[in-house]
Amino acid sequence: PEREAAVMEEVDDDSTLESSIVLQDDNMKTSTCACDVLERGQDPQLEEEHTSPDNAILTKCVTCESTKELMKIPTVILTILQAAPGALPFGFVSTFLNDFLQEQRGMTKQEATGVLLTFGVGNAIGVILSGFLGHFAYKKDIRAPPLIMGTSLILGCIPFYFLVNNVQGNNVGLASAVTVLSGILVVIPVPLERSILTNVCLPRLRGRSNAIVCIADDLGKGLGPALVSLLITSFDRQTAFNVSLIGWIVGGVLSLSIVFFVVNDEARVQQQLLDQMREDANNDP
Repeated sequence: PEREAAVMEEVDDDSTLESSIVLQDDNMKTSTCACDVLERGQDPQLEEEHTSPDNAILTKCVTCESTKELMKIPTVILTILQAAPGALPFGFVSTFLNDFLQEQRGMTKQEATGVLLTFGVGNAIGVILSGFLGHFAYKKDIRAPPLIMGTSLILGCIPFYFLVNNVQGNNVGLASAVTVLSGILVVIPVPLERSILTNVCLPRLRGRSNAIVCIADDLGKGLGPALVSLLITSFDRQTAFNVSLIGWIVGGVLSLSIVFFVVNDEARVQQQLLDQMREDANNDP
């Protein structure tokens, strides 16, 4: 009996050890699967579903239709068109202004850099001011924000034209004040155009519309220095910089044109959202 008890105890120990090994093996497999999911960022089955050919074709079709739908909205088209020319002078400022103030206006490197820095300070003030102006102006009239956009962009050319043509290197304080004023005026349209796009686009189209405007804006900033370089080879620097300011005028005129379409475009979106809410309410059990 004692020997049988010892044998049974050894069998139980072996079974326990074997079960423990199997359990550990299962845990290791589970951990491996978890790590695999973490590395890929989602469930393998979901990943396979999202990457299937049918879903790829569906996503492509939705993307094309969304872009086509955006291009039917006049306010969106005008906002995209004004972004590129309105960004051209920004490319000139970031690339050539420092060198222009040193070579043509006789400023030191530190003074020219300080003046360029004040333009950035003006941009920061303009963004904050734009938020307040847009908030109160929209409450008064839907057409007020595009009016502010176009007017401020065109007015921003005046102090910058004065900086390029009249401010001398021995008057750094005046140059800084003029640059701050110009920086405030020309950046006011940037937050306003984003809010206008939000109001005239359906929720599923808002991200795409803002992305297209950002691309057009970056394209203008990139082409700005290239176009100014071509103008410098044909004219002198001062003339080239004056011509580049036309970009702000063109952008301002296009922004003002939004006034004629923004009311109808926003009313159309509000009606579509209202119809969708009613349809969802009728479909609810």
